[in-house]
Amino acid sequence: MPPSDHALLGASSSKRWLNCPPSARLGEGLPDTPSGYAAAGTLAHAIAELKVRKYIEPMSTRSYNSQMKKLKADEHYDKGMDAATDAYLEHIKALAMSYGAVQPFIVLETKVDFSDYVPEGFGTADCIVAAPPRMCVVDYKNGAGVLVEAENNAQMMLYALGALKTYYPIYGDSIQEIHLSIVQPNAGGIREWNTTVEALRKWGETVVKPAAALAWEGKGDFAPGDWCRFCRARAQCSARARQMLELSEAPVAGQPFDGALYTDEQLGGILTRGRALAAWIKDVETYALSAALSGRQIGGYKVVEGRGSRDWAGGADAAFAQLQSRGVAEAMLYERKPVSVAALEKSMGKKEFADTAGDLVIKQPGKPALVPESDPRKPYTPAEAAFEAVTPDG
Repeated sequence: MPPSDHALLGASSSKRWLNCPPSARLGEGLPDTPSGYAAAGTLAHAIAELKVRKYIEPMSTRSYNSQMKKLKADEHYDKGMDAATDAYLEHIKALAMSYGAVQPFIVLETKVDFSDYVPEGFGTADCIVAAPPRMCVVDYKNGAGVLVEAENNAQMMLYALGALKTYYPIYGDSIQEIHLSIVQPNAGGIREWNTTVEALRKWGETVVKPAAALAWEGKGDFAPGDWCRFCRARAQCSARARQMLELSEAPVAGQPFDGALYTDEQLGGILTRGRALAAWIKDVETYALSAALSGRQIGGYKVVEGRGSRDWAGGADAAFAQLQSRGVAEAMLYERKPVSVAALEKSMGKKEFADTAGDLVIKQPGKPALVPESDPRKPYTPAEAAFEAVTPDG
């Protein structure tokens, strides 16, 4: 499971402090508000760990079932976690079998120390699989919103540097290859990347050490980017504010608005900027509301009560009993409507749903959406979408 104590220059935030060194100290004293998504991710990690632990360690079925029952009683549990964590287990099994006749060393949720490169640098690796000449570092991601790549992933590379140090007394220089894999079942599955120990250590010396030294001292240049998303100072950072305000004023696509109508190229630039500005404004509004509710005065703004909603006094069951005693028919009090495919799959679990109802489901074409060109999905073609809609397997 993720560690409860976090290093100032942690691996999970490394993309941010490597690109924007002073952000580490800037956000050090600011509150971090955990979300329901984070709680669900912690639970999914615990389920995944238990499944793999049963695979690699002696564990009675009774003990396993008892522990799993407790985890599934958590309010954040949903049946989709079963298939997702099964994918994690199967990936680790596949890695173990890739060593052939050699039985690799497998360890879970282990603390790794990369302080040779980062002051007080440590983290917790989800899984390490190792036998000469290769060490595999595996990370489970439960989220679906942000697809995480394994290639040049700073968090995973720091874990690998820490693992090399931790297990050097066992393997010495016999480990020469590093395999990084991210298991993210809710966002594209498994992504993997290979590198060498030599290349990894060179990155640590030439990229990580200088940036970490600056970050530790709170020095260096602020550099806003997509890594601002999880920065505690994202709503108050003046460097980000300047970037956003400059973004709103600069010519789009290098061209001023000369005509009465902007070009399609300029339209694309406007959309890109608009999304960045909207994300920033949302962060600022969230922070401002929290500050105002704590008693601070936000210039030109005040907090008011939003539009309320009506509910049944004493709960629906008690109210409905009273209504029926007053002559209201039961049929007027309840709606009967079919559940959606997604809702039934969530309540049954993906595997049981596929076995029971898979042949009764058809996939309708999705609504066209405008996304950046970097999106990995293929471009939408109206004719192709229409064809898929009428084919049985579409």
